[in-house]
Amino acid sequence: MRKNLLCFVVVIGLVFSFSLALAQNSSDKSVSDSSAKATGSVSDTIKSKLEAQKVRLQEVRKGIEEKVKNKAEEVKKKLEATKAEIVKRHADKIIKRYDAALSRFDNLLNRTGARMEKLTQDGKDVSKSRPFFDDAKSKIEIARAKFIEMKASLELVADSETPKTEFDNAKTKVEELKTALLEAQSALSDTISSIKGSSEK
Repeated sequence: MRKNLLCFVVVIGLVFSFSLALAQNSSDKSVSDSSAKATGSVSDTIKSKLEAQKVRLQEVRKGIEEKVKNKAEEVKKKLEATKAEIVKRHADKIIKRYDAALSRFDNLLNRTGARMEKLTQDGKDVSKSRPFFDDAKSKIEIARAKFIEMKASLELVADSETPKTEFDNAKTKVEELKTALLEAQSALSDTISSIKGSSEK
């Protein structure tokens, strides 16, 4: 009986220690699982925060790129407007200068015509001066037509999408006007010289 009791106690001890070992193993496994879950949860949180931060940084970068692009376009437009304004002012100066020159030519032609009329009234023969006068008048009219062409060409430069081409065209028109003005000036000089010769007779 004592032997049975001892066997019973040993069996119970073995079962108890086995149960305890199983419980310990199960407990360790659950702690390990919960630890792994906690580690996984922290890792997932960090990953999601990093992703969110990455998205925010991309948005900030896009915003900065957009601002830089807009600023660059704004500066480009201002530069283009400034260039166009400079070209326009320069064109206006050229137009005013040649318009003033043509006005002086017109004034000189009118004074020359008035002088011829006075000489005719005084009985002087100015018939030889008349062809010179008509030639000068004709050349001033040609210069006036060249001036109108040049003015139109210069006005196109500032508003053109191809200002270089328009500027080259305008330069050609300016040169044509200069030539026409020189011819008109020469014709006026011939007229004045002819009138002086007539008035001395």
